[in-house]
Amino acid sequence: MVREPTIAAFAPGRRKPVAVGREARRLWERGVTDVQIVHPVRDGVVADFDAAVALLRQLVQRALGRRPLFPPQIVASCPSEISPVELRALQDSLRAGGGGHVVTMLKPLAAALGAGLTASNEETILIVDIGGGSTEVGIFSAGLVTAAKTIPFGGETLDGALLRAVRRESSLRISEAQAEQIKEQIGSVNGWTGAPSLSVTASKEETTEAPSPHDLDAAKVPRLLAEAFDPLLNELLWTVETFPRNVQHELTQGGVVLTGGGALLQGVEELVRNTLHLPVGVATDPVSCTILGLEAAMRDLPALALGGKAFGAAVQ
Repeated sequence: MVREPTIAAFAPGRRKPVAVGREARRLWERGVTDVQIVHPVRDGVVADFDAAVALLRQLVQRALGRRPLFPPQIVASCPSEISPVELRALQDSLRAGGGGHVVTMLKPLAAALGAGLTASNEETILIVDIGGGSTEVGIFSAGLVTAAKTIPFGGETLDGALLRAVRRESSLRISEAQAEQIKEQIGSVNGWTGAPSLSVTASKEETTEAPSPHDLDAAKVPRLLAEAFDPLLNELLWTVETFPRNVQHELTQGGVVLTGGGALLQGVEELVRNTLHLPVGVATDPVSCTILGLEAAMRDLPALALGGKAFGAAVQ
């Protein structure tokens, strides 16, 4: 019903947003300087409570279409390694944003359900959800998520790495918004067959000149993105190697399912397969997996148990 970027724009010195979601993102992309751009969620947790409440309040009202008589119950995903303080901040922001009773479930479980896995699925599968601020990893089997882990790596990490690489190799200073646009335009970590150059508005290093159009070598971007994935790949390999031998053996049959926006990049599936030496697949709609999993849980909340770690027949 509502799909919006997690971003808000405020007038200087005021805490009432002038824009949220897509409108705020457009201001961010244009580099508008007379507003304060805030990302309420960083690394998968609430980083700015007031901005999160302002964003949620507008999105909840837009989804419902009217002010409800009673605050609606809310089902939300949370990182697998969320701290009690971070969990409380999430719950409080959801209530302040217009919600009532809040039910949380681990993001790897929500992603697994949204990817089409069910409680009757007895294969052991590694869920890797590459989100904007973090990557959630969890073992899913028979409706239960075990050995869940949060890795501080996401789309924002790729944007930052691309920004620094462009500055290092081309001596061009681009913004975070431009780095994200370049990543989405190229959309690949294993090669580029499109136009040989990209036009970016940037300034040269060690100059005070105003930003101007420059050409960026498009063929280099996939390699830069692939190199930026190395920390995540190393962490995934180390995580799998810490699993018991029987789990590692079961994964050779069940394999890996990639979800989240990072799974949309062409070639990521191959990177993970070559690193883990396991079967790897990408969910049909990786971006929507988490919300689809939450929708499944909302339809049958009594089946949710063990603090949001299990769902369905496995806990009956």
